[in-house]
Amino acid sequence: MGLPLPDGTIVQNRYRILRVLGQGGFGRTYLAQDTNRFNEICVLKEFEPRSQGSKHAQKAEELFTREAKVLHQLQHPQIPQFRELFQVKTQNRELLFLVQDYVEGKTYEELLNDRAKQNLTFSEQEAVQLLQQLLPVLEYIHRSGIVHRDISPDNIILREWDQKPVLIDFGVVKAAATHAVHSAQTLVGKPGYAPVEQLHKGKAEPSSDLYALAVTIIVLLTGREAQSLFDPRTLNCEWKQYAKTSPLFAQVIDRMLNTRPSDRYPSAQSVLDALSMVSPVATVAASSSRPIPPAATQAGTVALAGRRQYRSTMATTGSYPRPWFEAAFDLPLALINGTYKALKSVFRLMFGIVRFTVFGMTKLILKILFWILAIVSLIWLVPQVFPYVAKSIPSLDKVVPKPQTVQAIDYEEECRKLGIDYAGFIAEVNDRFYRKYPDRRGRPLSQSQADERLRSEWHRMAQSLLNQKAAERRSQRKVAEF
Repeated sequence: MGLPLPDGTIVQNRYRILRVLGQGGFGRTYLAQDTNRFNEICVLKEFEPRSQGSKHAQKAEELFTREAKVLHQLQHPQIPQFRELFQVKTQNRELLFLVQDYVEGKTYEELLNDRAKQNLTFSEQEAVQLLQQLLPVLEYIHRSGIVHRDISPDNIILREWDQKPVLIDFGVVKAAATHAVHSAQTLVGKPGYAPVEQLHKGKAEPSSDLYALAVTIIVLLTGREAQSLFDPRTLNCEWKQYAKTSPLFAQVIDRMLNTRPSDRYPSAQSVLDALSMVSPVATVAASSSRPIPPAATQAGTVALAGRRQYRSTMATTGSYPRPWFEAAFDLPLALINGTYKALKSVFRLMFGIVRFTVFGMTKLILKILFWILAIVSLIWLVPQVFPYVAKSIPSLDKVVPKPQTVQAIDYEEECRKLGIDYAGFIAEVNDRFYRKYPDRRGRPLSQSQADERLRSEWHRMAQSLLNQKAAERRSQRKVAEF
């Protein structure tokens, strides 16, 4: 790998390097400014294949490009938007660059290190809140056919402006990038966080992300390294002795940590459903959009100690292992319950047949007659009443006027007639539009019906500015003639 790009370097005639954010085995990450978008801050990820020009490197670059295009389709507020993928060739280097949004905030690894200095860790309430905010993101990417593959505390950022967790550094891009850099197949995933099927076989499923998320949660709860929590012989995670959690929450985490993928939850939504069954005491903090500080958590625990704590329905299942004399009655009770349900179904069927033959036909005939009478009455009544109703109802166009749409014109031709720069004109219109609609910055207007009002507003601003420019030209000509 070559030397990092110096600060101030302009890449692709657009991105100005500010500083290096980090460096790993798959490349470097830079903080940069997008000079074409009002010097907006963004992140540049650089990858440099070692086998320059070889067929293997070209195949790896194709794989990297394909995976990046898949991630570019993701549109979620808790996932950094992938903006652009391009290739830069220098005299002796060939670099791949990936551009994405910059997320300002601290990773959960940094937050955990800050708490470790005070001998503190994350509470169960904060862990539940983090799960409830991240699981919908996983559900979204899994439904899009993408597995993250690299979930860990250093790949989750607590965004500063809204205090929501953001998922970064997707493993699918890292896998393709590593393939391009090292010209060999490399398994992606952190030891201790990635499950066995991912580290040893390279097989990643949605349940693999749930496993890694569960390891992330117990690391935040215990403050210990992930690998130190696993028994090297049985591969079981021994974490409960280092954290104070409710039994129900521990059951959810243990199922996510199951070594067999088929025994884990089938989806992120299933984990959310299981969390909803946890005691309300454990989910008090989940309704807040901000994580609870340690002091507030302790105060909340004291305040709740004097209140009545309601148990969920899952509390009646008890804890395992159960006594043998209690388990001995399971089979007889199951047989008695099954026999009772079967006899009940038979009696219901027999009574239903008799009821239908004696009373059912009469009831059915009466219903048919009632509906025939209702339909005939409606057919007769509508012509009598409708003319008066139609006259009394005002026209919909008068009550709710249709929004006026502004049609697009040939701005380039109009700019040529006025003798003004077309590119500068478009940039000025965009500047006015984004000042009025700052939330649309970085999201181009589509041709769908949903963006029709915004497209019309853009054209209105453009024609207003064009009329202003034309008026200025006319006044200049009058002054010149005078």
